[in-house]
Amino acid sequence: MRLFKKSLSLFLALSLACMGAYAQEKISVSGSVTDAGTGEPLIAVGVVQQGTTNGAVTALNGDYTIVVPKGATLVFSSIDYETVEVMADRNVIDIALKQDVNMLEETVVIGYGVQKKSSLTGAVSSVKNVDLQARGVTNVNQALSGKTSGIQSFSTTAAPGSTPNVQVRGIGSNGSSAPLYVIDGRIASGTGALNPNDIESIEVLKDGASAAIYGASAGNGVILITTKKGQGDGTLTYDFQLASQSLGRKPKVMNAEQFIDYWTDAGSLTLATVYNNWDGKTNTDWFDLVFVPSFQQKHSLTFQGGNERGQFYVSGSYLNNNGMFVGDSDTYKAYTALVNASYQIKPWLEVGTSNTLEYSVTRAIGEGGALTNTVLDVIAMPTMLKPYYSYNELPASMQSMADQGVLRGDENGYYGTPYFLSTNKTNPLVMRDASTNESRNLSVSGTFYANLKPWNWLTFTSRLSYAFNAAESYSASHPYLETFAFYHKEMGVTSIQANNNYWQWENFATAAKTFGNHSLTAMLGQSFSESRSYSTTAGVTGTQDDPGFAYDDPNFLYIAYANSTVNKTVGGGEPSYGRKIAYFGRLNYDYKNKYLLQASLRADAADSSILPLDSRWGFFPAASAGWVVSKEPFMQWSRGWLDQLKLRASWGQNGSLASLGGYSYSRTLSKSGHYAFSEGLDYTYAYAPTVLGNDQLKWETSEQLDLGIDLSFLGNRLTLNADWYRKETRDLIISGVTKTYTSGFNPSPINAGSMLNTGVELELGWQDHIGDFSYGVRGNLTTLTNRVTKVHENMNQIAGASLLNGHTFTMFEKDMPAWYLYGYKYLGVDQETGAPLFDTGKDGILGPEDMGYIGKGIPDLTYGITLNAAWKGIDLVVFGSGVQGVDIFNAYDLNPEYVYNKLSYVNEDRWTPSNSTGSKPRVGVMQDQLLNSSFYVFDGSYFKIKQIQLGYTFPQTLLSKIKFTNLRLYASLEDFFTFTKYIGLDPEVSGFGTSTGVDYGYYPNAKKVLFGLNVTF
Repeated sequence: MRLFKKSLSLFLALSLACMGAYAQEKISVSGSVTDAGTGEPLIAVGVVQQGTTNGAVTALNGDYTIVVPKGATLVFSSIDYETVEVMADRNVIDIALKQDVNMLEETVVIGYGVQKKSSLTGAVSSVKNVDLQARGVTNVNQALSGKTSGIQSFSTTAAPGSTPNVQVRGIGSNGSSAPLYVIDGRIASGTGALNPNDIESIEVLKDGASAAIYGASAGNGVILITTKKGQGDGTLTYDFQLASQSLGRKPKVMNAEQFIDYWTDAGSLTLATVYNNWDGKTNTDWFDLVFVPSFQQKHSLTFQGGNERGQFYVSGSYLNNNGMFVGDSDTYKAYTALVNASYQIKPWLEVGTSNTLEYSVTRAIGEGGALTNTVLDVIAMPTMLKPYYSYNELPASMQSMADQGVLRGDENGYYGTPYFLSTNKTNPLVMRDASTNESRNLSVSGTFYANLKPWNWLTFTSRLSYAFNAAESYSASHPYLETFAFYHKEMGVTSIQANNNYWQWENFATAAKTFGNHSLTAMLGQSFSESRSYSTTAGVTGTQDDPGFAYDDPNFLYIAYANSTVNKTVGGGEPSYGRKIAYFGRLNYDYKNKYLLQASLRADAADSSILPLDSRWGFFPAASAGWVVSKEPFMQWSRGWLDQLKLRASWGQNGSLASLGGYSYSRTLSKSGHYAFSEGLDYTYAYAPTVLGNDQLKWETSEQLDLGIDLSFLGNRLTLNADWYRKETRDLIISGVTKTYTSGFNPSPINAGSMLNTGVELELGWQDHIGDFSYGVRGNLTTLTNRVTKVHENMNQIAGASLLNGHTFTMFEKDMPAWYLYGYKYLGVDQETGAPLFDTGKDGILGPEDMGYIGKGIPDLTYGITLNAAWKGIDLVVFGSGVQGVDIFNAYDLNPEYVYNKLSYVNEDRWTPSNSTGSKPRVGVMQDQLLNSSFYVFDGSYFKIKQIQLGYTFPQTLLSKIKFTNLRLYASLEDFFTFTKYIGLDPEVSGFGTSTGVDYGYYPNAKKVLFGLNVTF
């Protein structure tokens, strides 16, 4: 420790000596900032050296410390208070700030610029870095869930490395409804492995007017991400997190006795089979066996600094998440680096760059399907089955399989398999080891920009952005026994290489002038982008007679080591391109900060790989207005308690390319045989049109109307933002329309659908302090009503998700919610026979025509709440989120022909001859219809306490002695408590897209106990 102190002191002395060689005399200024009216300390007041990024913020007791050149000007600023400037000519400066209830100068990022929050006329929500840091989330989308209104989060898996899908104001297309991501001005396909700790703020452009500046790509909303910039004289920060993960909820399944009773009643299991294969005491808890406690660790290192000429921010992070599934088959490792820098070369020229490097390695188990769903295997395994059989005590039937080399096992013995049952499911440990799935991804992306400012009122920006992505995936299959009658001897390897490159060049000019009470800002710009993708796929697979490889060894399971007799496949190898060009402009007018107007227009064009020549241009206008009523003379009476009352209205059109690409509009010819058009054996191949084409195919367009109100009270302690919106998406791209009988061609995609989303969004917050104790509460709420308003007349319905039994679980249909749950309506049990009863309509005969709406996977209500408190270095955060009014189709029961374990739900109070009043149907009667009915639809509403975090920041008086600037320790419980009636694994992970609201058996969220450290030098 003494050597460390001496080394640190020497390092600091050398650093100061070097700085003194080019800097003037510096002094350390400290003091406290208080409210001039109440005398109470003010928290988070910015103290900045004028003209630089060198700054500090006041602590909980209002104290601050900053090192600046002697004689420099210090600027003290805080929202709701007048800014004060003081010369730094002494070591102690105490400041009392006066409140200014008319000031709301917080700025938010909008497309191609920033704007004062008080001047916004659109619906823009912000998520600040305080909501992103010190959480156990591994990607940005996880951090967004529940933190702001207007965003719904849907997950098809919570496996390590997965990313939740988010929607802004609901489903906007029958294709993809993913929002547009913009990271530091660069259009991105998602957030990737971007470290949430590196993010300064996130703005969500929700209404049509705010998003219209991105035109053809903004139909599903826009998420703007701004990464951190350097500040201060130079700091080094280290963040560490260690989290223990475990399964949050276990579905209740039938135990061994219940399993035997159920299937013997069904006639699918005989007592003789039971006696021959069950020891009378085995009752395996497959969840405890397979989902075991695991760990996630994260390390981040950040360097930053800046002065009046330039700044830099450099960070690196390492994340290692070993999932809950026993073994190392579900892991995620990510390495990320961020480099941000800018420099003021001349007073009129600034250059800068923002660059991100990401590398990740993911290993995954099978899930979400019928045959290779390892998660579903855990649920389906009979509890009467042993997980292992000793190598020396195998049943005779399994011994023969062992002799053929298709049994798998580990140091505990051979894995038990339900060889004595008629089933298509097997031991999840077998399925885990039956395949190896690994993917690697390398991504380098960033932006270079230059800001040219010839006059104070005009700024010209040129921005070049790029993204290079190289991905590879490798999968290998191994021999294994599935059932006694069905086993796999063949081995196989599949390898995929894919490269995606993207670049964009944007130039835009912004002019801002004030004429008395009039303020005018105009922006005009141009954008060009190009994307290129290239991929190749190769695979080799053996046969039952020839496994394909000499050894089942990881060192030899590569394509190069396959036998010459294997089946070979190859695909891809042809690059695809997409180019877009756009022209855009925006005009803002402000009179007395009271009357606000904004108008914008964007024209987008896409190349022939996306749209035909006649319809490649799209035009997307928008307009919005705001009225700050609280500034009117007739509102003088409210000055003491009402700080702001602003009314907003906006209208705008946006586009979507979600269902376009790959020349989908074009005519195609296909080989139709070969014919002898001359004597002899001279044959000529013939080609015929197969797709007629559609030269009128165009963008999907959403038109949105938004009415909003912004309120703040009591010195801005209480804030309320509310919006009502109506979003109609027209020209939905529909595929599969019935072919015309006159041409005989296959149908081309056409614009033949519409959808309507309406809802209300509320954000409410209270922030205050009493002496050293500060506290706050923020809540958000979003309602959503979705309805399909038009589908092509030749298509009554568009089928969505389905599984092996052929049942379509979801449907897209006019006058119904998009991708609603589809099936028979279950009415109860026939008390005479125990058969299930269904709604059969007027004819009393059950048939396919009786299938219809039985639920929806889109929630009526999404909400979140955050509580925070702090006192003398101790801080507490409690955050929860939930949904209401949503249904989940539980698809764990796959096929009535097979014997496998089931949820206890189907067995509880089951009808039997001795229980003729049972509420659940008799086993074995009309099972196929039952599987396709609302019997398996459940209320998917839930509330989760996502975070309970307690932290402690050590006082500066102690830290100064060990040369630390900041030291904070914290502990969290994350995703620890879930309140729901849903009987499955996790109501938060229940499908997306055409499978919205369908739970096929997905990897659930883990509950975490997290410990963290943050230290700054």
